[in-house]
Amino acid sequence: MGSYLDPLLLAKISALQLRAKTVVEGFIAGLHKSPTHGHSLEFVQHREYTFGDELKYLDWKVYGKTDRFFIKQFEAETNLRLYLLLDASGSMNFKGEKSALSKYETAATLAASLGYLALKQGDSVGLAAFNKGTLRLIPPRNSLSHLNILVKELEGVSVQGETSLSEALEEIAQSSKKRSLFILISDLIEDENALLAAIKLLRFKKHEVSVVQLLDPEEKEFPFQGNIRLESLEKNENLNLNSELFRADYQKAIENFILFYQKAFRDIGVEHHFVLTSQPLELTLSAIVRAA
Repeated sequence: MGSYLDPLLLAKISALQLRAKTVVEGFIAGLHKSPTHGHSLEFVQHREYTFGDELKYLDWKVYGKTDRFFIKQFEAETNLRLYLLLDASGSMNFKGEKSALSKYETAATLAASLGYLALKQGDSVGLAAFNKGTLRLIPPRNSLSHLNILVKELEGVSVQGETSLSEALEEIAQSSKKRSLFILISDLIEDENALLAAIKLLRFKKHEVSVVQLLDPEEKEFPFQGNIRLESLEKNENLNLNSELFRADYQKAIENFILFYQKAFRDIGVEHHFVLTSQPLELTLSAIVRAA
């Protein structure tokens, strides 16, 4: 990978769209191939079996009722409908001392990169960035010029306040009528049961869901020394503690936090990507696209 993908250099690129394009260029150069999501298939109708038809398309339920062989016919959907969902609560503002980008800046760069990729291959992309009580949904469009609208929205988001992922996801699930791929980018600092219930609702409505759980290295490693003061980014609260006495319990809690979501999402058929903001952005993008 070229030096132009260095996180410190990316952080200096003020234009989100330019930063996203830089990440995408490095991603494609690394793969030596153009990403493609493939085609999904929608069932259309049955027709009677004829010699030479593929047996995997036989409908055995119909055979059980009629004692006759029928083939399922499908229609290819060549365009993906992608929704990019970003957590814009106060905790996403966190940026450790050694990090080039905050969690939200990393999330916005990934979202813009994914949008750029999808629009280039003719797919439709929508966007929602939300915190508690605030949700603005930009409907999917497939024009490459739509990227300008998405980027402007990402750059104008006010990252503050408490988290309300579950409420936003439930609202989106109720309003989304056509089958889509939803990619949620968040630190997942939320009521676990409420969040899982909202994602299960998306899955119940036949949507595909991928979750990018994003943390800063300091949030995972807790590298602090001595007596420290922690201030909440979402509430007017703070905590004084001795880091040495707290570190082992904290690291165990974070490990359990990540493992909980890994298992919970796997059980409901949801892709889960745990990502640190220090990870090269093109590698994160590659993992998301390969799994989509």
